[in-house]
Amino acid sequence: MHIILFFLIIRLTTCTNSIPFDGIIRPSGDGSSYAFLTPPKDGNHAAFIEQLTPSGTLAVAWFTGGEGRPNCSIAVSLLAVGSEQFTPGVIVSERTNYSNQNPVLFWNNRTQILHLYHSSQLGNGPESTSELWHLQSQDKGKGATWSKSSSFYSLPGAFDRNRIIPTLDNQGLIYPCYNSSPTYDYSFILRSISDTSTWTRINMTNSENLIQPSIIRLYNSKVLRSFFRDENAESIYYSDSNDDGITWTVPKRTILPNNNAGIHANTLKTGAVIMVFNNLNGTSLPRSPLTVALSDDNGMTWPYQRNIQIHDDGNSTYVGEYSYPAILQSFWTGRDDNDIHLVFTYDQQTIKYVRFNERWIKQGQRIFY
Repeated sequence: MHIILFFLIIRLTTCTNSIPFDGIIRPSGDGSSYAFLTPPKDGNHAAFIEQLTPSGTLAVAWFTGGEGRPNCSIAVSLLAVGSEQFTPGVIVSERTNYSNQNPVLFWNNRTQILHLYHSSQLGNGPESTSELWHLQSQDKGKGATWSKSSSFYSLPGAFDRNRIIPTLDNQGLIYPCYNSSPTYDYSFILRSISDTSTWTRINMTNSENLIQPSIIRLYNSKVLRSFFRDENAESIYYSDSNDDGITWTVPKRTILPNNNAGIHANTLKTGAVIMVFNNLNGTSLPRSPLTVALSDDNGMTWPYQRNIQIHDDGNSTYVGEYSYPAILQSFWTGRDDNDIHLVFTYDQQTIKYVRFNERWIKQGQRIFY
C-alpha cells in the first residue's frame, strides 16, 4: 500500500509540476495552439464550448469535483477575443449532496442571454436520479455573472451532453438529450418553437443504448443528422430527420469506431462535417487516441484524420484519458490563423484546449476508401 501511494504521489507531482494549469495559450510547434485550464477542484470532466456574439468571447464549462460525487459542481472559464489566457475556472452551479454534470452552453443571440443547462443527480446515487437544471447569464455577453440554478426538466434519468441547435426557421431550439434508466438508455430531444414556448419531448427512433446525440444540420440542407455514442462500444451511429426533428430514421452504423465514450460533431463554414472521437472500439483500453476527422459527404466517409492526443504531454510512456470533446468554429481567427476550438478531458485532472484550422487537419493522415 505504501509503495502504491508513493508512486501515485510521484505521478501526480510530475503532472502538476510539468504542466502548468494556467490557461495560457501556447504554440504547439505544428501549427496548432493549446492551453490547460485552471480548475477549481480535482476531478474535471465533460467540457463544453460556446461563442458569445457579437463580442466573440469563448465560454467553456465543465464539471469539477469528481463524477457522481456529492457537491460536484459546474465551472466556467472565459477567453476574450485577442486574449492569450483563459480566466480561471469559477464555480457557477453547485447543489449540496448532488452531483452536477454534463454542462451545455447555449448563446441566444436574439435575447443576448447565455444559457447553461446541466444534469444533476444525487451524489453517489444512481444515474436514474438525474434531472436537467438550468441557469443563465444576462450581463450583456460577458458570462461573468450567473443566476441561481433551478430545475428545468424533471424526467428521472435525464441527461444532456451536446450542442443545442436552432430550428430551421431560427425561431425555436432543438436540445439533444438522453435518458439513463434501470432497463436501458435511449435518446430524445426537447424541441421548442420560440423563445417563450414550452418544450416538446420527442423520442429518437430505435435509439436503445445509443446515447448523447450530437445533432448537426447538413450544409445547405433542411436535413438534420444525429450522431450517437454506442454503449455497446462498437461504432458511432447516425440517424436523420427530414422534418426538423419531429421524426427520425432508424440509426445506422458509420465507419467510425466508438468505445462507449463521448463524441462531438459540427458543420464547418466550408460545408465539411467535423467529428471528434476516441479512435478505437471496445472498453479494455484507455480513452486514447482522441482524433479529429473531416467528411465531405455528410459523414459517410472520413478521409482526413489527425490525432489530437495520444499520450500525456511531456510523458510519451503514459497513455491517459483524453475524452468527452466539444468543438466549434469561431467567426474570428487567432493570430495563429486558427478558428476551430476544441476542449476535452485531460486525465480528469483538467480541461485541455486546442486550436487549429481545417488545413491543419488535412495535413494529418489521409484515409483512402
